[in-house]
Amino acid sequence: MKTATLLFLLSLSFASSAADAPRLALWIIDSIGVLSSATQCNLQMTPTGAPGLPATEPTLTENDVTAWDAGKGRWTLNSARFSYTDAAQKLQDRCFVLAIDGKLVSSGVVLSAHSARLTRLPTLSVYNHKHSLDLRLTSSNGGSHSSLIHVDVLNDVLGRPSNLKK
Repeated sequence: MKTATLLFLLSLSFASSAADAPRLALWIIDSIGVLSSATQCNLQMTPTGAPGLPATEPTLTENDVTAWDAGKGRWTLNSARFSYTDAAQKLQDRCFVLAIDGKLVSSGVVLSAHSARLTRLPTLSVYNHKHSLDLRLTSSNGGSHSSLIHVDVLNDVLGRPSNLKK
């Protein structure tokens, strides 16, 4: 009986910690350099052939998002943690990896929304908006050829008011 009770309590503990774990994880990693085509932002394959997620803590989670606009595909970051001037400089011109529930969703390049750099990689654009930063994930940074991507999966996480921190 004691073993069954202990197993039940352990399962509740694991379920509780899994429920508290962030669902969205975004890593901002390697700088792409001025003249780079950003091809290094493609995920490296692991020996099993599956792309691996970074072993470090993510740069941000859904806990860092204060607003979500599914129609425009924009997520607003908490300005207390990501001040729009400093954070924009630290986030831009780098690679990103995005995972939802521990599974890779996308990887690509982070650019200023005003960047003239054309890429065929998924692009996370950084907008300075009303003293905060907005992010927007598109298929590329190719002008009219770019389209929003992964809006449904982002909406599943960010579209729930309980997931957004004020």
